[in-house]
Amino acid sequence: MAGRVLCVDDDRALCQIVAKALAGEGYEVRTAFDGEDALAAIREEPPDLVLLDLMLPGLDGFQVLEAIRALDAPERGLPVVLISGCTTTPIYAERANTLRAVDLLTKPVPLETFIRVVAEQIGEAKPPAPLRDKAKVERNKSFSGTLDRLPFPSVIHHLHGMRATGILHITSGKKRKWLQLRDGYPVAVRSNLVRETLGHFLVRTGRITQAVFDECMQYMGKGKRQGEILIAMDVLSEQEVAEVLREQADEKFLEIFSWESGSFRFERAQSLPRANDLGLDRSPADLILEGVRTRFPLARIDHFFEKNAGLRVARGENLFNRFQNVRVDGSEEARLRELDGSQCLGDLHSERESFRRTVYALIAAGILELQEPGAAAAQPPRASRANSPASARARGAAAPRKGPRRGIDPRQEDERHLALVKLAEEIRGKSYFELFGVDETVDEQVLRDAYESLSAQVHPDRFSAASMALRDLADELHEIVKNAYDTLLKPRERRQYVLEEQKREREAAKRRKSELALEAESEFRKGEGALDVRDYETALAHFGRALQLYPHEGDHHAHYGWALYLCHPGDPSMVGEALEHVKRGLKLASHREKPYLFLGRLYKAIGRVEMAEKMFARAVQVQPDCVEALRELRLINMRRQKSKGLIGRILRR
Repeated sequence: MAGRVLCVDDDRALCQIVAKALAGEGYEVRTAFDGEDALAAIREEPPDLVLLDLMLPGLDGFQVLEAIRALDAPERGLPVVLISGCTTTPIYAERANTLRAVDLLTKPVPLETFIRVVAEQIGEAKPPAPLRDKAKVERNKSFSGTLDRLPFPSVIHHLHGMRATGILHITSGKKRKWLQLRDGYPVAVRSNLVRETLGHFLVRTGRITQAVFDECMQYMGKGKRQGEILIAMDVLSEQEVAEVLREQADEKFLEIFSWESGSFRFERAQSLPRANDLGLDRSPADLILEGVRTRFPLARIDHFFEKNAGLRVARGENLFNRFQNVRVDGSEEARLRELDGSQCLGDLHSERESFRRTVYALIAAGILELQEPGAAAAQPPRASRANSPASARARGAAAPRKGPRRGIDPRQEDERHLALVKLAEEIRGKSYFELFGVDETVDEQVLRDAYESLSAQVHPDRFSAASMALRDLADELHEIVKNAYDTLLKPRERRQYVLEEQKREREAAKRRKSELALEAESEFRKGEGALDVRDYETALAHFGRALQLYPHEGDHHAHYGWALYLCHPGDPSMVGEALEHVKRGLKLASHREKPYLFLGRLYKAIGRVEMAEKMFARAVQVQPDCVEALRELRLINMRRQKSKGLIGRILRR
């Protein structure tokens, strides 16, 4: 029997995508969009795993999990994965641990992560029925929908949030488009529309005449491309063809936004041949903004405004979405800053069309969000009393007081406060074992003695007459100590905690790796700046530091090799080492144009002109507007033509 998963999120489109992805893996998936519906679904037919968002209308995710843990067995033991739309805090993590959540994920969560976590918790799913051919298996691993239910801007946004890699198939009548995505970014597009082929695009945009197009078609044959023929005909230059190919790709992509209806299907881990590169220089949010502003049907935008007229418009809480780069008109920027949750979407219906389009696009991209009228803006879910404003004050300085409490010496309370704050800093930074000064093999009596000693120091009864800030802090610390004791006291939960600690250590190592990658990126940018001003020694030092910090990045190897050659152009051993680094960079980053460019220049320097030409051509194939590679190809071609002319003059003598 297939494993059963309940996906709970108020974002219906996200639920649909996750559900279809998991169903494609063979799981049975149900969805719920608020806490009450989730609890009702669990009582009706308990799932094997719950994917539970924290930011839900009504009951938040922590409250739902509390209710689950209060149910009768076996429902109270349901494995639950919590999902947070904002940055998690130690309080969130502690609360999740207290309620025995099996994991706490932060959006955006890649589809592969959802699938992996589900498989880890309830095992690999079996296909619901035997599938005989490979094509059926691939279709089963896809998810699909219709553009009338999930508009194309939302499709792009959600695939970006899932960090999806694969091919999006979009169909409307006889029109078909294919969009390749890498880590959620659209990188290439393909179309079956004749009017969007290169020749027709050039005629339509006035770059060539119909007569030139007809002449070009006469030379078309197997292996020949229109761009190459037009260059050979001396109609367009290499640079002009590169620019046109990028514009053609944009046109193919943006045209999809105009579709009134249609269907889509996404397949993971696929490749797209014969496609136009879109490049990675624009965020999905910026692409959505341009598509909505220039192509998306206005009637659908106005219908969206009417349907959600009573909801307030505020900036999105998910930093991953909100910090995407978008190019907003200066005239609209100030107006957008006013959307702080105090205005309803219906209030904006009388705004000019361009502003309505911008607002719709930013909502679709998650940069703005809609909130219920009664909801407090930008409030995280209630975790416990430890998340209260008073407790937040206690974590810094004490809350202001009108005067000392009766019977309590103010100096004595200040001393107790400082001592408790110091103890809080120690407790929060330790694992459960470190908290009690024991190891994983501790026996029950030793653990009990350690618990009683520490609990006495933070017991709330000791602070019953203290300030509210101090009492809240004591409550928080006592809850941490009690949860630690309860966890380590039970052998099964102790083993689970050990596994979770190991997982946290691995995640800390991953975070450190990410920090090193950011530091390496900073060094790399400094190296690029030094390279631009021909300070080769400084560039080499920065690229070397970037390579040392993060040796898995192809660009680091390639730029280090090129800078090494520039510093020692006459040293054969250094040239050989430079070649090795650039080749290593090419293996790690074959989708980037710079390794091909640098390798071509090195081959050219050692006299291997044919190999150099191949590398420059490959650089242009990867990045059509790589001006440096185009210039190198042009120089090689000029020298070849000049050599042919010289040989011809000699033979005529």
